[in-house]
Amino acid sequence: MKLYNLFFSPTDSTRDVLDFLSIKMQTAAEDVDLTLYQSKDLKMTFAPDDVVLIGVPSYAGRVPQIFAQRFAENIKGSETKAVLIVTFGNRAYEDTLIELKDLAENSGFQVIAAAAVVTQHSIVPQFGAGRPDGQDKEELKNFAAQVKNKLASQNTAAITVSGNRPYKQAMASAMAPVLAEDKCIGCGTCVIACPTGAIDKSSFECEKAKCISCLRCIKVCPMNCRYVPEEILAKLKAHLAPLCASRKDNEFFI
Repeated sequence: MKLYNLFFSPTDSTRDVLDFLSIKMQTAAEDVDLTLYQSKDLKMTFAPDDVVLIGVPSYAGRVPQIFAQRFAENIKGSETKAVLIVTFGNRAYEDTLIELKDLAENSGFQVIAAAAVVTQHSIVPQFGAGRPDGQDKEELKNFAAQVKNKLASQNTAAITVSGNRPYKQAMASAMAPVLAEDKCIGCGTCVIACPTGAIDKSSFECEKAKCISCLRCIKVCPMNCRYVPEEILAKLKAHLAPLCASRKDNEFFI
């Protein structure tokens, strides 16, 4: 058995969860990162005896469209066993997990387990702050053990996950980070890191039509010169506050 961590993880939260699980499964994993713009040309076909952890964040209750496109076009399984991980920022994951399951099965994977895991909200980090915490990690550790046991028993029984078909309507990106030109040193880190190629390599300005509000450019900037305008952030906080106030539970399917 060869284990792979395949993910779309602009702010690294999803990647961190997959890393934690693969470590607890006591198996070294090879990364397949579909976050970078260059990954749009990456094609892979997995073998029947491979195991692939597939992870994405929930974007407004859906799989990020850029990941769905790249995965459907370029990633294939050969009745390969898959474990699905959806992360969400303490609001809800809605139809993300069932959409990811459909994508995986349509591409030749056998989905044997899945989880929806709370992580810190990528735009408003006060929601889900510190998660996964100790309690979450204990749950993830137990889930990893269950997955390992299921694989060892050669049990490939199908699972049912939460979500609806048809999926909820995808929402267009509502904002693009702003560049503080007086701080920018022109290093180009954001240009390379942007999943959609939305940042101009000369002006370093973001093309709003291409931006998916993933905030990767903010995370990777060494000068902290990209930001979400305060008035937009304030409106989002006010909208999310009643939805994210209570602690949300992780959900596991195996």
